[in-house]
Amino acid sequence: MQLANLRNFKFSNFSFYHYFFTAYIGLHVTFSLLLGDITAFASDEGLYNKIFAQIYKPNFTSDVMGFTGAWEPWLRAIYLPAKLLTYTGISDLIASRLLAIGYSTLATYLLVKIAKSNERDDRIFKVALIAISFLPTVFLWSSVGLRESFLYLEICSILFFLSRVKEHFDIKNMTGLGFAIFSLAMTKNYIFILFLFAFVITLLVFSVKKQTNFLNHILILALALFPLAVNPTLVPAISGYFSGQLAKPESSIVGDINNDGRCDSLDLCGSETSGDSDEPDQKLSNVATGGMTIHLLLNQLENSPNTIAARLAKSLGITSKLSAIVKSSVVVETSKLVIENQKKLSLKQAGLKHPGQMISSSLRFLFVPTIFVDNGSLFLNIQSIETPLWLFIYGLFFVGLYKVIRRRHEFDYAVMMATLFALEFVAISALTEINVGTALRHRSLLLIPILVIWVARKKTEVKKTN
Repeated sequence: MQLANLRNFKFSNFSFYHYFFTAYIGLHVTFSLLLGDITAFASDEGLYNKIFAQIYKPNFTSDVMGFTGAWEPWLRAIYLPAKLLTYTGISDLIASRLLAIGYSTLATYLLVKIAKSNERDDRIFKVALIAISFLPTVFLWSSVGLRESFLYLEICSILFFLSRVKEHFDIKNMTGLGFAIFSLAMTKNYIFILFLFAFVITLLVFSVKKQTNFLNHILILALALFPLAVNPTLVPAISGYFSGQLAKPESSIVGDINNDGRCDSLDLCGSETSGDSDEPDQKLSNVATGGMTIHLLLNQLENSPNTIAARLAKSLGITSKLSAIVKSSVVVETSKLVIENQKKLSLKQAGLKHPGQMISSSLRFLFVPTIFVDNGSLFLNIQSIETPLWLFIYGLFFVGLYKVIRRRHEFDYAVMMATLFALEFVAISALTEINVGTALRHRSLLLIPILVIWVARKKTEVKKTN
């Protein structure tokens, strides 16, 4: 019987999602394993790997960069699957990456569930799903042990359960919604604060609009406010942030620790002296321009020559090309190239005192790096190839928003929450983002609400009343 079933087996019997999720999981796992110990593409991965290695020790506290103020039992719970993997002999780094892939896969699955439940499981959605999932930068952030995979799942979960509570206001959906909100507050407080504002506005609008379901709205609002009671530092953080924005002076274009290019931070180059070497004032430092990713990557490849990634890079000639680029990018600190390169790698923050800056800073956040121009580093130039896909994604947002405004389709909590969060997130990024590389990683959070706006609307037309 089993042999007969095997003879009748056809790959065509599988649905699109069988192929999609097989490719999604397989490619992510393969990529993360091939990376090995390479963390240059996400320098913060080393930080979170150290946190993961410490969280199950008795003296661990969450007073650490990355999860400051998080509830320790929650932190141990979300990392538990990765911890179990380490007992099979898998390293902490690979285990945290597999955890990230699992959470990213679950977030993608929730998007599919929303699309199917609203009859939006069409060709446009599938194209958008492939484009978003395999966008090179998003593919990277979904494969490494950063917080992004947690955020993808938490944002997806909030919007997923909101899309369900309108028709099924039950304990299951409310519990899922409450846990997703709480997890988001523990993972990244400013993203939670943006959602909190969106919750208040959404519930207020629906309360006025329908003048029903007041009890349901109060319960949802209570879930949204609950993290404030658990972590009281969130309240002063909100007021402190806005007071800081009002007091912020005129912004200037500067770099940060990730792209200031100083060689002494990584010991990648030495120093030169001009004139008498006994005069400290005439000592000139060398500066590594072109972004720090390429320098970190070359350093890690050379220090781990026996890894799969290092062997592949050497056999393909990548290591030698990187070495040549690195050597040419090291210049004297007084060179004008340093400032020019730093400007390309940095964003100019807008200020609340100058609302006009919001438009230019928002546009730069949305569209950097720019295709067909020098963006200051090799990897930013490569990432600029994604521009057409980002334009497609932004197009989905504006078309979906247009249809919402025209009220051609049903309008629910998830659509309004996703719209408000997207707008708030762009505005807050214009005020705070300063590093292009970091901004790219953060910008990936926009993909989820944009796709939710497209699929969370019911496909059936709303009947007009006379």
